[in-house]
Amino acid sequence: MAVHMIVLSRRNDAVVARIQETYPDNYEITRTCYLVHSKNITEKIAATVGFKGESRIENASGAVFKLNGAYSGFASRALWEWLDQAEELE
Repeated sequence: MAVHMIVLSRRNDAVVARIQETYPDNYEITRTCYLVHSKNITEKIAATVGFKGESRIENASGAVFKLNGAYSGFASRALWEWLDQAEELE
């Protein structure tokens, strides 16, 4: 499974609820940025969380990015541990 980043243009509780229901082991970086792991392509994830398609949520906007395993920065240990575990699922 690949790691994907879901970035909301602005907080939308309905989108967040879909993220949490569909990807219960998501990692919330900020109130508008989530990491998930999925076998689905970005387009399918965007539709599932409500950004597009028949299940689109009104006023929902954002983007989904597939991470390539190259990342760096300073963050909580929990983030790095989540990424390590998600990569093991690939």
